[in-house]
Amino acid sequence: MSPRVRTDDKGSKRPSASTDAVRAQAARIVKIVFTVLATILALGAILVVLRSNINENNSIVKLITDIAEAVSGPFSRTNGIFDFSGKNSIPKNALLNWGLAAIVYLVLGRVISNLLAPKTTR
Repeated sequence: MSPRVRTDDKGSKRPSASTDAVRAQAARIVKIVFTVLATILALGAILVVLRSNINENNSIVKLITDIAEAVSGPFSRTNGIFDFSGKNSIPKNALLNWGLAAIVYLVLGRVISNLLAPKTTR
């Protein structure tokens, strides 16, 4: 007679498949949110550089630049880490500060999503 095989996982410390699915979904959402924020910052910087060729009163342009300014944190276009003065200082400030903020968002999103994701999907 063969020994009994236990099929329950009560003694196992491995999370269930549903927990892994929730963690994987949360990691995807974090990665998407941070990527969207980085994209908005990059678009905002491009729109500031092209401000002489676009309508700054356009609602979409205004929305993108307002969101970019709101999420830039210490990398603000007007009071950021880097502050240029003189000719073309506004586009330089936007490109450098918001560009760095976009990179920071991409790195943070990647790190946080890797921490959230189950080990099998990393």
